[in-house]
Amino acid sequence: MELSGVSGSSSYDQLQQLQLQKEKDKKAAEQAAAESAQITAAGTATDKTFETAVQSTSQNIDTLEISPEGRAYQQKMQAPPAPADSSVSETSSTDSTKSTKVLTSLTEEEISTLVDEGTITQAEANAELARRAALKEAENNQKNNSSHTENPEIDDEE
Repeated sequence: MELSGVSGSSSYDQLQQLQLQKEKDKKAAEQAAAESAQITAAGTATDKTFETAVQSTSQNIDTLEISPEGRAYQQKMQAPPAPADSSVSETSSTDSTKSTKVLTSLTEEEISTLVDEGTITQAEANAELARRAALKEAENNQKNNSSHTENPEIDDEE
């Protein structure tokens, strides 16, 4: 005997499907809650570790009070020294200008000899050599730029 006109599932089947769906939703909610609890627990553990580290660090710090005399001495030591005589500072500035002018006409070997003799400092020698290198590089760049603009066919071939 065949039933005709019956389509779909019975109400019992629909009820079972709804119940299964509710169970799935409940499991998903429980899993999400468990994951959230793990994240919260991990965050709390990290916060406690951080607090412990901060507390142990702060307990190891000593404090020191500096007397007014000590502060005055500290400020005095940090201040730039005042020149004893203004003519001394003028002389030293003219000497460095003279040495710069003299260094431009010397070879690297002569500059090295002056450093060895103590006539000039290593810093002055390094500054002169750096100035020469920068000047040479600028000249090379200028030559390269002018050669590229004069011969545009060369650029096309490259």
